Amino acid sequence: MAQEVKYNTSHHAGATADARIKHRLRPSNDTANADSVTTVGHSPNRTVTSVHHSRVQQYGQGREGVDIHGNKRGVV
Repeated sequence: MAQEVKYNTSHHAGATADARIKHRLRPSNDTANADSVTTVGHSPNRTVTSVHHSRVQQYGQGREGVDIHGNKRGVV
């Protein structure tokens, strides 16, 4: 006897089994800002590697003369 599988349509990962699997297998690293992205394999055990070359990269608006903790630069 086959049993119907029901999914919650308001679930954050998707309303279907395929949508939930796709959500679960997405890469967890920053592929949008990477210089190079390599994916090895297609199974749940696949590996995604993102390479970010050394450089000064600013995300968002900078704050003149202040470090990331709010301290003035050059003050000991």
